Amino acid sequence: MNIIRTSVNGLVSVGAFGVVTDKFAIVSELWTNKAIEAITNALEVPLSKLNIGDTSLVGILIAANSKGILLPHIVAPRELEKLEAVFGDKVNIGIVESKITCLGNCIVTNDNGAIIHEKFEPNAVRTIKDTLEVDVEKGNIIKSPLVGSHALSTNKGIIAHPLTTEMELNWLSESLGVPVNVGTMNRGVPFVSIGCFANSKGAIVGKETTGPELQRLYQTLRGT
Repeated sequence: MNIIRTSVNGLVSVGAFGVVTDKFAIVSELWTNKAIEAITNALEVPLSKLNIGDTSLVGILIAANSKGILLPHIVAPRELEKLEAVFGDKVNIGIVESKITCLGNCIVTNDNGAIIHEKFEPNAVRTIKDTLEVDVEKGNIIKSPLVGSHALSTNKGIIAHPLTTEMELNWLSESLGVPVNVGTMNRGVPFVSIGCFANSKGAIVGKETTGPELQRLYQTLRGT
């Protein structure tokens, strides 16, 4: 598994600025061309560079698996057109009509399933399910509906907030169909998906992430 420690504009919350699946990656326009090349090599998927909702916070606003990309209703028409031009009919693109716009913070998903914020409206839930083509469950992690902030999932493993209970860990593993472990990023930050974005091939983590944190990430996501 390829792991790169880095920052963007001096910020180590790299997961806020990118999202990746086993088929593609989307990162914000803040990343330099040199960083883009390194990210592409590490994750081993085609990469698209754009902002969403006129912000660079693509990892916070987008949720995706290999089958689909979920966008908040604040996506700009030109941004949607760019995505449609890149992906055509190869990937489902769904716009979630909801008061919840930070989809990356509120959805944890892989190609096997999705767990979502408990207050998503029925129409939004249908869009999420149809776009990602997986079963969807509502729930909390450590009494918080921000499940996408508290857990990071690939098709090989899940790493979750260190205070996640044993029952919640078992639920995550069963719902998403992969092993689970707890961990932190960037010297103890528990919001793992803010400090990292990853797929089955590699991970991009904040440069403050320590050796022990990297080892836990590697052991969890390598899928052995």
